[in-house]
Amino acid sequence: MLNKKTAVLLLILFFAFLNANAQISKSENGFKLSEIREKVMSADTKDDFNKNVVSENKKSPGISLLLSVLLPGAGHYYAGRSDIGAYYFGTEVAMWLGFFGVNYYGGVLRDDARSYAATHSGLVKSGKDDDYFSNVGSYLNIYEYNNFMLATGQYNKIYDVNSYFWNWDSKDNMDTYDSQRKKSERTYNLRTVFVTGMILNRLVSGISALVLTNKGNNGSGGMKVNSEFMMSQENRIDGLKINFVKSF
Repeated sequence: MLNKKTAVLLLILFFAFLNANAQISKSENGFKLSEIREKVMSADTKDDFNKNVVSENKKSPGISLLLSVLLPGAGHYYAGRSDIGAYYFGTEVAMWLGFFGVNYYGGVLRDDARSYAATHSGLVKSGKDDDYFSNVGSYLNIYEYNNFMLATGQYNKIYDVNSYFWNWDSKDNMDTYDSQRKKSERTYNLRTVFVTGMILNRLVSGISALVLTNKGNNGSGGMKVNSEFMMSQENRIDGLKINFVKSF
């Protein structure tokens, strides 16, 4: 059995242990370990929330590129740079207006030329292709044309006289018609200029949207200049070093 002194010593040690444990459970600010744990978890949750917000604010460069290829300026709008996208969208609208404009004007010139030919050569406009109207501007009548096809052995190109008849009343009128016809063709050919412009506008718009999206995701971007002195071993200044950093 324990004597009285040993029992008192054990009791003192027990209370000392309880007091030490109570001191450890508090931080310098008087927080319990459970409170500290809650604050740490709360801070982690806040960091995760901030990371999620940053992640959600980032835009996909691939989507920006695709949108601008489909519709110039759309990728810039997606990236939050509609101020720049407006120029590409305006260029796209101008290209389409130009395309439809020359297409309409070319059609007017073509119809006027064929109506002129119908009046001065007696041809029937309906059911004829472009090659026929080109031949009408090159030969005074269908007989001259057919004789040339026979002489050159191009029998499959001979026209039926009843269906494809024409006979110009003068060579001057034939030349006038041919000039009008060629003018309509040149006008129609301008459509390729506007189509090419639309393609280039899409490519440039896509690249621009891609660069601006990356720039927005990575920060302010732009050119940063850092300078530092070049020191020798004797702590003397030997020169100035300038670093240029370009971010997109």
